[in-house]
Amino acid sequence: MVSPLHSNGRAELRDEKIVTSIGDLAPRPDLRPELLLRLSGKLQTTLELQQLLEIFFDEIQQAILVDGITFHHANNGLHISQGKQSQHSVHYRLQTQGDYMGDLNFHRSTRFREHELANIEGLLTTLVYPVRNALRYHSALAAAFRDPLTGAGNRAALDRTLVREIELSKRHQHALSLLMIDLDWFKQINDKHGHSCGDKVLQQTVECISSCIRQTDMSFRYGGEEFIIVLSGASASGALRIAERIRISIEALRLQGSQGDIQLSASLGCVTLHGDDDKDSLLHRADEALYAAKSGGRNRVICETDLHSELPPAKAD
Repeated sequence: MVSPLHSNGRAELRDEKIVTSIGDLAPRPDLRPELLLRLSGKLQTTLELQQLLEIFFDEIQQAILVDGITFHHANNGLHISQGKQSQHSVHYRLQTQGDYMGDLNFHRSTRFREHELANIEGLLTTLVYPVRNALRYHSALAAAFRDPLTGAGNRAALDRTLVREIELSKRHQHALSLLMIDLDWFKQINDKHGHSCGDKVLQQTVECISSCIRQTDMSFRYGGEEFIIVLSGASASGALRIAERIRISIEALRLQGSQGDIQLSASLGCVTLHGDDDKDSLLHRADEALYAAKSGGRNRVICETDLHSELPPAKAD
């Protein structure tokens, strides 16, 4: 089902209507059956949403000239563009059996006529179910790289992300920083209040971290009570500000355990990418900075520039 909404004010589509099949359209689309058959077949060849929209954009040019299309799905954080955005546009909401599947905009330098809108809606009937399948594949893939308890990325996701972000940082010569976070005395929380309470602490910690970082930053559960934050485009000073914000926010959390209030704190190591770094060396330096923070008394942020300071030996958790 395709629901066309109002345009940006320049295209001529203003009314609200639901398109359930080609036969319901008025005016009827002027589309060759072989075009629809070929398009339907090609859309079945991939579950990658980017490739799916590339195929759709290329194939529909035989029926209607379109400068570009943009797809947006806020819940999944997806925004995909093909071609270019122009002066006129028309907006469709993709939906089937109550399942929202995103919003699709068509862009062109000239106005869309009514018979062209009918053709677009006819073409969209071939796209709805492939998009639904691609979104389900995307969700399943995302779940495979997500920690089931906290919702943060897991180790596999961290490895993939770090390799990609390091490559992009070196290619485009922009900064990349990493925070390694460890909850202080977490074993005592589990021992005193139980593992169920410890799980809630971890969940609250991730929520706290998410509220402190930017939309472009990514959080991962590194293991146990340790977390990694990848800060794309963040210099050492910018990463330090974010790290302090996280530390203060975690310290301000007030949680109720089975044996009374729980006072949390966290130690953080903060490092920035060097030209000769790879994934392992960056993680190793972050771990050294975190060790220094814990050795220095916990509930603090240590950057790699602080590592030469004299610090007392670490206490065991």
